[in-house]
Amino acid sequence: MTELDQIPIVARHRGVGIHDMQSAERIEVVKRAIDNVYDEHDWDRLIAIAGDVTWPPEARLFASAKLEAVFQIATDERRVRPPEIDLARIHASVPALDSQRWRDPWVFGSLLDPGRGPGQPGAVKREVPLV
Repeated sequence: MTELDQIPIVARHRGVGIHDMQSAERIEVVKRAIDNVYDEHDWDRLIAIAGDVTWPPEARLFASAKLEAVFQIATDERRVRPPEIDLARIHASVPALDSQRWRDPWVFGSLLDPGRGPGQPGAVKREVPLV
């Protein structure tokens, strides 16, 4: 992804960029989700958040970054890497969440996100679809 393809950032919360094209109410939801990820230290829960399309893209990207940091710290310190953290799976959980080209115009997420499963809520619909 190039810098030109990255979704513009309109604000930051706890150092996490918040994407444009969202209402003030939606931005508050995103900030609360970022707070939840910030406070979360359970790797399995962070893995689940990264792949959960009902969470805001910014929070999913943050969960992915936290997991990658845990993995990298273990590598740098020559410790056993956490076997629960499969970086390929984590990266596959958040594909293109910050890409304008792959941004879903109808829901908050990526066109590469899995669709809604039977009986599942799916991604949050946008108030106004993107043009």
